[in-house]
Amino acid sequence: MRVLLTGGLGFIGKNFLLHRPQDWQVFALDIIEDKKFQKIIKNAQFFGIDLSDKNKVKQLAKKINNNFDVCLHLAANGDPALSVQDPLWDFQATVETLVNTLTYFKIKKCVYLSSGAVYNGNRGLVTPKTTVDPILPYAISHLAAEWYTRFFQKHKEYVVIRFFGAYGPYEPPRKIYTKLVKDFAFDRKNDFLIRGNGQNLIDAMNVRDAIAGFSKAIVSQKANFTIDFCKGDHPNINQLVKEAAEIFDIKVEIKHKGQVPEYNQFYASDKEFEKLFGFRAKISLEEGLRKLKAHLENNQ
Repeated sequence: MRVLLTGGLGFIGKNFLLHRPQDWQVFALDIIEDKKFQKIIKNAQFFGIDLSDKNKVKQLAKKINNNFDVCLHLAANGDPALSVQDPLWDFQATVETLVNTLTYFKIKKCVYLSSGAVYNGNRGLVTPKTTVDPILPYAISHLAAEWYTRFFQKHKEYVVIRFFGAYGPYEPPRKIYTKLVKDFAFDRKNDFLIRGNGQNLIDAMNVRDAIAGFSKAIVSQKANFTIDFCKGDHPNINQLVKEAAEIFDIKVEIKHKGQVPEYNQFYASDKEFEKLFGFRAKISLEEGLRKLKAHLENNQ
């Protein structure tokens, strides 16, 4: 299998390279490089490129064997707060990268990693049939990219995955799961600061489960639809912090400050993904946080 991987040196991309079937030949594209990491990856080629620059994308497509079984498109802005600060950059990072990729590379099937954030503004249980009308730039750009995926693959195959998030090795230090491990497991702090009121719902899975799920979608014969991918539980941030503190035997005092750019009061089900692809996330929060702790210890 020849896989075009965009955003290949980001959090999800690195974990995909580590845990995908190793006989898959991966062509990883990213604007950054990580030579230390790249040296440990086998059966993969790395290309440094700004996917928002259509001329550079066109040139690269001409240089390589431009015929791929699948594209796993991960390249996008991953920070909702940055989308508010610079909506144009968010659009370029999320939409232009996708449009250029699907314009110039020959791809039989596109698996586009969208975000559960497209449900921004809804409450309660959501599904791909739920009406969406987001006002957050991060959500707007991901929704636009979903539609462009459908446009470009109208004569081929696509799967749009509305992903509700993951945590684990190589995630950005700003992410709450890494902060929880550092504060509770390493620093043994008894307090934790949450931005906002902590009532935001969260439903992130361990990244090993995420990669296993994406791999199922890649090899499946089922295509041309949009689907939610989540762990299936949805604690709020306050509950997550309390559970993490208990795992590391900390009696925590939670403090709140300021506001957050998105306020999530919606949640999805994992049943349809399991029905279609025969997979559901299985790694518990305790197991996942302890795996993350081990990774952080080994990479300090």
